[in-house]
Amino acid sequence: IFYATYDLRLFKWGKIVPTNELITTKMMTQSLLSLGLLFVLGLDETRTFLSDASMRDLQLVGAVSLWSGFAVNALAPYLQVSGQQAVGPARAQILYASQPLWAAVMSYIFLAEQVGFEGFVGGIAFLCAMFLAATAENPDPDCGKRDCEV
Repeated sequence: IFYATYDLRLFKWGKIVPTNELITTKMMTQSLLSLGLLFVLGLDETRTFLSDASMRDLQLVGAVSLWSGFAVNALAPYLQVSGQQAVGPARAQILYASQPLWAAVMSYIFLAEQVGFEGFVGGIAFLCAMFLAATAENPDPDCGKRDCEV
């Protein structure tokens, strides 16, 4: 529910606020909330880890932090906002909702997991819904109406 609301708000505010400003505000807000939560709930554990960690552990944490900070929390949201402004919230939500389907497909291919009859039928139904969403008319991101979604 919260992510779907975020998609709808992003479509609205993406027309009003420039993309760079929107993404920067989102990343700063997430960073400040994460650091605040770390100080409130995990300060002692963080201090203990940092005092006991080897140089290899610190290098690994640094590499993961850089990857998470740049690729996951900077580049991906920038691409998401730019793309979502073009396709609209309904299509974007279909893409996000397909994550369990693709996880099941990857698990079947790479981990040899089994897919039951219900999973197969659900996957086919979801692919049909994706096809319908993908072939629908594109919304106009610059329309002057209150509801621009087709």
